[in-house]
Amino acid sequence: MEEKKLRTHCVSVRLSPTELTELDRRRGKIRRGTFLRNVFLGRKEPLQIPAVNLDSFRTSARWAANLNQIARALNAGLDVDIEEVRSTLRNFRLALLGGGGDDEK
Repeated sequence: MEEKKLRTHCVSVRLSPTELTELDRRRGKIRRGTFLRNVFLGRKEPLQIPAVNLDSFRTSARWAANLNQIARALNAGLDVDIEEVRSTLRNFRLALLGGGGDDEK
């Protein structure tokens, strides 16, 4: 394929405000031209994470980081307070179920 060849031709297109809004929604953070070229070439559109889920992903990442620290300590043979592990797991479970979960250890 001509993927690595220099692109020298420019193609412009006019869109209505509604079409431009839809293009911007679908492209995410990808530049407009790059997105349109990728779609034209049959590549998959980038997955968009609904804004509603971003908060959940951030919260899950924080809990996952806590669990990862506990796993590292266990793998390194360090003493880990079992109550801290239980508390972290309980809070993580509650957060996943939508029950919040407290940050107390």
